[in-house]
Amino acid sequence: MNSSKDDKMQRRYRSGEAARLAKMPVTTLRIWERRYGVIAPPKSESGQRLYSEDDVRRLGLLKTLVERGHPIGTIAKLPAAQLEQLAQNRADSELVQLAAGAGRPRAEIALTVVGAALVQRLRAENLDLLESGIVNMMTFDDLAEAGASDAHDAADALLVTITSLHDDVAAHILSLGEACQTKAIAVAYAFGTARAIQTLRLAGVRLYREPNSRSELRQILDDLSQAARGLGAAQQPGMWSRAPRRYDDRTLTDLATRSTTIACECPRHLVELIMKLAAFEQYSDECRSRSVEDALLHRHLGDVANRALAMLEASLARVVSEESLADVRRGA
Repeated sequence: MNSSKDDKMQRRYRSGEAARLAKMPVTTLRIWERRYGVIAPPKSESGQRLYSEDDVRRLGLLKTLVERGHPIGTIAKLPAAQLEQLAQNRADSELVQLAAGAGRPRAEIALTVVGAALVQRLRAENLDLLESGIVNMMTFDDLAEAGASDAHDAADALLVTITSLHDDVAAHILSLGEACQTKAIAVAYAFGTARAIQTLRLAGVRLYREPNSRSELRQILDDLSQAARGLGAAQQPGMWSRAPRRYDDRTLTDLATRSTTIACECPRHLVELIMKLAAFEQYSDECRSRSVEDALLHRHLGDVANRALAMLEASLARVVSEESLADVRRGA
């Protein structure tokens, strides 16, 4: 009862004032709320978010921890007590690893950065790249210099900053990413055409507006590093990777006709779906397109078909395993 009464008596702040008190940009506050759900303040009758003093204190703690190198995605949902403990003891990183589900060795990331202004800023900010798992960083002043170099072959992640994002620039970025066989690409831009932005999104590129603060720059590096290591909510494979076929058509046909222990038609249906998906993947890859957008669309469709194909082949493998065990039990 007393806690509820105290909460109602707390002063409430609008988003601009709350962000100012937490010493962070309003845009960052909105991104954190929308993307990570760091806080859920009530709204006034006019739809304005109203932040309590506890909310502002939480935002301040989160900002401090992010500036120390903790990715916002791993600490966004932690209770206040754990946030305060992290703030008091910087060396205590186990809570963050637990929140992120990390119990495995951290992969080492090779990062290629394109853009003279961003390179200069990274050096000026003196960010600890090891906090994001980045052990090697190669830099280029612009896309032309990066494209002309053969020194970026082993890039795990590609970070490009560009002022004006147009169709030809988008195509150049994707060409560079494919040449590097990079696992993740991020682009920070000031202005861009809707078609160029859609083209990059369709290809799986992470898009950001030019970062205005140290914490936003840190967040981009953390997001890109996680994507390159195959972490995060999406758990997507590398941008240019495809799972190999587990069964060829002859083996599939044999598996469809020799089912003995399962009375239903599931094995045959699985085989039919797998063969159709394999055909659609090949069709998408072979489809000739006149524009970058169409080419990316068909590559996207081929990627989706490949992932669905891999899942269905795994299911068929389980069916085959179950039937083999049943044959052993029967003494076949």
